[in-house]
This record gives sequence, C-alpha cells and structure tokens, in this order.
Amino acid sequence: MEKVRKIVTLQTLVFIFIFFNTKGFSEITANEVYLLSSIYAGKDFTNITPYPINSNDEFEVYPGFFYKSFDPLWLIGGIFETNWSDLERGVYLSDSLPYVTGFMGGYDAGSMRIVSAMYFFDPYLTEDELERQKDTSFDGNFDPNFDTNSDRAGLEDFGYSDPSKTLFIHRLEFNLFDRVRLSLNELNLIGGKYPDLSDANPFGIAHNNLGEGFSNNMLGVDASIIPTKGWQIYGQFAMDDFVVPDTEGGATDYKPTAFAWGVGTRLVGKTSEYYISPKIEYYKIYTWMYNQWAPYLKYTAKYNEENIPIGFDYGNDMEGYLIGLDIANETTRYKITFEHYLKGEIDLETPYDDERKEDVEGWPGPYGETTPFIKISFSIEVGF
Repeated sequence: MEKVRKIVTLQTLVFIFIFFNTKGFSEITANEVYLLSSIYAGKDFTNITPYPINSNDEFEVYPGFFYKSFDPLWLIGGIFETNWSDLERGVYLSDSLPYVTGFMGGYDAGSMRIVSAMYFFDPYLTEDELERQKDTSFDGNFDPNFDTNSDRAGLEDFGYSDPSKTLFIHRLEFNLFDRVRLSLNELNLIGGKYPDLSDANPFGIAHNNLGEGFSNNMLGVDASIIPTKGWQIYGQFAMDDFVVPDTEGGATDYKPTAFAWGVGTRLVGKTSEYYISPKIEYYKIYTWMYNQWAPYLKYTAKYNEENIPIGFDYGNDMEGYLIGLDIANETTRYKITFEHYLKGEIDLETPYDDERKEDVEGWPGPYGETTPFIKISFSIEVGF
C-alpha cells in the first residue's frame, strides 16, 4: 500500500508539472492533439512530443522545464512527459514512462527534421542487481550464456557499475509531400559508466556497437501515410538485436534476435468542440526484446523502485491488438481503449541466462504456454 501511495503521489506531482508546463504554452505541442488536427487537415506532423510548433528567440521558463529557440534550432530541458510514437503503445520510446529528466533539441527545416535527446534515469539497483552488474561473466569464466563481447568478460566483480543510466536517442525524419513521414532512429542506452561525448555518437548502431559491456543499442523505424484528409496509416519497428545464422552461428547460444513492431490506422473527425479519432492497432513483441545481461542495460527505467519498460508498456513476449477512441481538444482529452494480447512465459524479470533462450524457434514468441491479457481503460486529462 505504501508503494502504491508513493506512485500516486509522484504521478500527482508530475501531473501538476505538466499542467502548468503546458497551460498557455502556444509554441509547444505536448500531446497528440496537434497531430490529430494535422491529420484532419490532410497533413502529417512529427509524432514526437514535446515539440515546437512555432519558433521565436525568447527564453521561456516553466515549472519543470525550459524552452529556447534559435530558429531553426531549438532546445528543451528539465522534467517533462515525452512520446516518440504514433502508436498508443510505442515499441522503442513511448509515454509509458511517467516523465523523463533531461534534454532534447533539434533542427527543423520543414521537410526534414533532426532530433536528439538525452534522458537520465534512476540508477538504483538492488543488492542482487548490483552483484550481477559488477560481474560481467557472473561466474568468473567465459560462459557463453553471458556477454562474451564485453571487454570485462571473465573478470569477476569487474563489470561496469558506476551509478549511472542514460539514454541517448537520435532521429532523422523526412516529411514528403505533407502526407508521408519516414524516420530513422538510433537509441543508445549507457549503463554502469558515466556518459561522455563518444556515447552521444549517432552512428553507433551502424557499427553493431555493443559498447564493450556498457551500452545497448537499438534501431527504430517509423512510417506514417495520410492517404486522404482525416485518415492515417502508421507503423513502428524496433530492433534490439538480429542474429544472422550464417555469420553468427555461435551467437545463437547467448544473444537472440529481438524485434518489436506495431501497425495501426485511425480516422480523425471533428465536431464544434472536439477531434474524434477511432483507431485499431496490432503489436508483436519478441520474447527477449528489451532484456539484457546487465540490469543497467535493460530497456527499463526505475520509478519508485519499480521497473517500467521504456518501449512497449507491458514488456516483452506478447502479441495482440488494441482498439481505441480519442476525443480531444486543446484543454481536455478523453481516451477509451480495449486491449487483447497473448502473453508468453518470458518477462523482463526472466534471467537472461535462462535455458529457454537457446530455443531459436521461440524467439518470435509468445513463448510456451500463453495467457490472455485483456485490459479496458478510460482516462481523462485536463489542462494541457
């Protein structure tokens, strides 16, 4: 009960931040309402929030964050909610997190955007997690069930264990003919080591960089098409790892292919007061997605000692669909969703050395005996 009370208190504080942060903030879109209005008009817009709509040279300070424009450059820093997806449940960086602490900025040329962000997460580890983080090979030997790529593999109690967990994310986005949006994203999760400038390199994914034991890269791809006014088709793909059997035969014993993707479509209509948008989405999250040997390199973030996935809200080893309805204007948003998934046996608490990981046929998942996961939700947000 105490843990629940702490989470509710924290969420209340964050809501207060967001309320005052965005109230009257005409230069920033902090949610999907501006995107819905763009779809209704037959034009696409970025799915990143927060994001500047207009630019000026003013330095603006709000409770929780600041915003500064250097047209065509911009910068936001502080505590804020963020989302990088058209999907209700983004697969590489979604609004599953209550808030983030950090900086984001970019370059906007209209038809092309470059966006980068750096977010800092709570580095707290339990005693067991710290033990695992310190010992890259865990048993002091070159065990193939663990990260043999690490420069500290085989050295007992010598893993990267500085109290630091930081996410860098970079996006190159193109908006073609105002109706087609394509973006390429790279995520680099740095854990157990304080980040430096080399960790902010936006091309690490191209080198299959596993960070020598202190980073975990992920590739993300987004696409959106507006065939006609008021209709959007969209999708998102994330790749945590990909094993090519012909060239990485030995890797199948310890690092599985891990993908996540989602596709969806929605209509956007308008009344005198609200945008109304029904939608349907389908998701596939591979069995070992978001997981890793080292606790700091899992794609999760701690809030009140609870691990929350940075990507898909419910973790890994799932497949299913979502039906939703959004009713929103600039000050009020109603959301109704019905979700149905099949959940496999593996979750983010499953040790990465679990013997089931060697079952190549089970990588796409859901693995083993599945359990139906059904959720119906209704929410109201006011004051954004």
